[in-house]
Amino acid sequence: MDKFSLAKLPLFYNLDKKELAFVVDFLTEKKYKQGDKIFNKGKVRDKIIIVSEGLVALETDIEDEEIVALFKAGDSLGEMALVRKNENHQYSVEVASPKATTLELSVYNWYTISNKQPLLANKIYQNLIVRLKDRLNHANNKLVTLFATGKVIGTYTDSKQVAEHIIDIILKIIPSQKALFMIYSNDAQRIKVCQNVGYKKINKDYSYDINKDILLRVLINEPSTILLDKNEWPKEYRSLPYASETAIITPIRIQEKVLGFIILADKTNTHNFSINNKILLEAIASQTAPAIEHINSKELISAQAEVKKVYIDPFTKY
Repeated sequence: MDKFSLAKLPLFYNLDKKELAFVVDFLTEKKYKQGDKIFNKGKVRDKIIIVSEGLVALETDIEDEEIVALFKAGDSLGEMALVRKNENHQYSVEVASPKATTLELSVYNWYTISNKQPLLANKIYQNLIVRLKDRLNHANNKLVTLFATGKVIGTYTDSKQVAEHIIDIILKIIPSQKALFMIYSNDAQRIKVCQNVGYKKINKDYSYDINKDILLRVLINEPSTILLDKNEWPKEYRSLPYASETAIITPIRIQEKVLGFIILADKTNTHNFSINNKILLEAIASQTAPAIEHINSKELISAQAEVKKVYIDPFTKY
């Protein structure tokens, strides 16, 4: 239980050393492997868990759209077990990393704590209320964003229109001073800016050789979201057109095939970009990717038809 400080966890804010030691005696350490179910949808809520190592994923289906939330070390889940008795889990939670370790507090042990230390239990309840409120706000933001994104993708057939409206939606949820939506052409080896907010030195429709961008070139070959915090921009990246104080860069991809990038920079509240921002942008990028590929395919077919009309069909008459 010493892998991280329990005193720093949101669930245990304002507990003194004696109170924390009392709670620790009621926590049980459990180890899991990838794919193991920690909570099962439809089963009775009977415990709260704290992730001490690894990642766990909450999965559900809303109108056939899979929503995934990741929880890392220090996060807690299942808090409603302490609030409402004998209710069932609405979602399943399973281990998303090769292994995971949790600290678990059963409902039975919680009742013991409440009876023996009511003031201590009240402190945890207060922390729990704040935690649930923050999580609900994040969940609502994510669902609203994904719903709006789906409507945009289903409405537009032009990459510039998609880019403009996707960035508009994202900035409502993650207010940032700068944003880019970029499309990548593997055949042409070029990056094209379809939507630009806040970058005064980058023109809309700006296009350049991917080989001149040492950062995006790496992400083409090894797609993953990166977060660049204050004062952590490597020197070799500072000359890039989208360099800023802070940034998050998410590839738009289908499997390992990169179709473009979403870049946000300099949050309005001056904070660094968070893991929740990462999860949200990756969900949006995943939802957007098939639409971008479809648009690219249509544009390619249209171009091929134009070439055939101009350069081939006239000669078939002879």
